[in-house]
Amino acid sequence: VIDVGSNSVRLVIYRLDGRSIWTLYNEKALAGLGRDLPATGRLSPQGVEIALTAIRRFRALLDGWRAEDVTAAATAAVREAADGPAFLKRVRDETGLTVRVLSGEEEAHYAAMGVIAGEPDAEGVVGDLGGSSLELIRLVGQSPDDGATLPLGPFALGAPRTLDIDRTRRLIDAALAPHKARFATRNFHAVGGAWRNLALFHMELADYPLRVAHQYEMSRSDALDVSRLVARQSKASLERMQGLSKKRVETLPYSAVVLEALIERLGVERVVISAFGVREGLLLEGMDPDVRRRDPLIEGCEALTTVRGAGAELGGALEAWLTPAFEKLPPVFGARDPVLLAAACRLADLGARLHADHRADLAFEQVLRAPSAGMNHPE
Repeated sequence: VIDVGSNSVRLVIYRLDGRSIWTLYNEKALAGLGRDLPATGRLSPQGVEIALTAIRRFRALLDGWRAEDVTAAATAAVREAADGPAFLKRVRDETGLTVRVLSGEEEAHYAAMGVIAGEPDAEGVVGDLGGSSLELIRLVGQSPDDGATLPLGPFALGAPRTLDIDRTRRLIDAALAPHKARFATRNFHAVGGAWRNLALFHMELADYPLRVAHQYEMSRSDALDVSRLVARQSKASLERMQGLSKKRVETLPYSAVVLEALIERLGVERVVISAFGVREGLLLEGMDPDVRRRDPLIEGCEALTTVRGAGAELGGALEAWLTPAFEKLPPVFGARDPVLLAAACRLADLGARLHADHRADLAFEQVLRAPSAGMNHPE
């Protein structure tokens, strides 16, 4: 998937094992295509050249791939810029790639599908913050509702200028006012690199031991604290802070103010970070419906062992044997216990080909840090 965003241009190569999605390769360039859009209505000339250089490189990396296995999509900046069509023509002429421009509603839909790809039981509202826009959409079961796209990306709010908090809050409040009742929620699923970076910074502050952004949770007070801290720092201060991306110091304060406003205006009590978004949503929607209904955690754990040549039948047989015993024990994670038991059974032979003296430690570290979807941090 080639993702042409308002701030970053990214190539991600995935391996799909049934319902589980694995990232094999991930490269991005912070082009800032939408940097000049509010002032000129056009893409940043410098950003266009950076983006085209990156896309030419991505195309070379994909040489020999079947066309049907490559998806290229663009979002708000290309969608809204007067010279967006000219940019897409250059991409097509110079690389042979046809880039699909997602509407705001499609962008919101695929962001929600991405959250479902990573957490099938997710409830609440999804917010996908890009460089130029914010997409909001409510999850209804496993079918996203209609979404809204708002001009609340950092570039739309004034970045890279120094943040004026009062002015920016007025702009955000005015844009959110017509949507507050529609998107009021206790659970907010945050999608986008800026908010992931805020979560990683919060991990640094809290000395959190597991550096995995996906499904990392922050309470209302913790999310407000970290947002306010980042929003009120100078550029020089942000550059000195451990855990913050130096390439995002111009846009992070704006992203922090947007998150702060959403928490306050929508009544958010819990912020959950999703490492999955539009790209994974495109993949999930392209899956066969029978595959889409499977559990990503169980499928992912099965894939971890089967690629090492372990017996594919062992996990299911072990689950069938252990289930009657576990049904007589008090639950630890409530209704989630059967899923976690099934997943653990799929991992039973993971260390079979490792040295016996180190098997437990190596298997533990691999399971702890494997990028498996479908579970939260306590699980």
